[in-house]
Amino acid sequence: MTEHKTKNRKTVTTPLAGRLLRQMRQAMARAPGGDFVLSQARSVEDVLLEDLQLRLNGASRYQSLPSPGETASGYGQERDVSLQCRFEALSEQSLEQTPESAQARVYGRIINQLVPDEVRILTALSDGSDIAISHLVARGGRFKNSDHRVMAFLSRVGNESGVMLADAVPHYLAHLFALGLLDGGPEDNSQTAKYEAIENGSEVRAACEQMRKDSRLKPVFIRETAHLSAFGKAFWAACSG
Repeated sequence: MTEHKTKNRKTVTTPLAGRLLRQMRQAMARAPGGDFVLSQARSVEDVLLEDLQLRLNGASRYQSLPSPGETASGYGQERDVSLQCRFEALSEQSLEQTPESAQARVYGRIINQLVPDEVRILTALSDGSDIAISHLVARGGRFKNSDHRVMAFLSRVGNESGVMLADAVPHYLAHLFALGLLDGGPEDNSQTAKYEAIENGSEVRAACEQMRKDSRLKPVFIRETAHLSAFGKAFWAACSG
């Protein structure tokens, strides 16, 4: 005979769910061999509930931040153990990885960090072309010995690729550089007209005028180019098919 302990088990249900559970258990108990089936079902339920509770406890540790008093208590120790477990799991996975699976994983992580507008920019650069980029820096005044970057990653690539948020293009480009998908290069003299169009934008002119008027700073443009890096080309080839 199977002995089943239910003293410490707490099941939280809605009234309807509780009624359905009682009816199911009563039906199972009336069926031939129902007592055994019911006891086994309860054993499985206990295991599932215990596993769920462990998962919820683990999730709550990551979702909540410790109070100042908790940082020196057991909370920090439990959190460290969880981090160690995650790190150990990654270490074990590294032993079984293949170059293909490792590549798929890192590319997948990058995709999760991209937005559609950034993909538009990558598409525009996928033919191997260079785009003109200009940075506006302040020189002089309190910045005698160094340049202070005022506006960075100014470019016309947003207009050329049809992004939805043109004002976010500098942020997009900075992010693509940070991900290692883009590399920088020297000024391209064949794109002088594009540099001039960038540097004569209304917001850029206003920033230059403000520097001259209020801070007596000299606005200086640093011209560069950007293109897909070797890593960016491999990423594009793998993801674009």
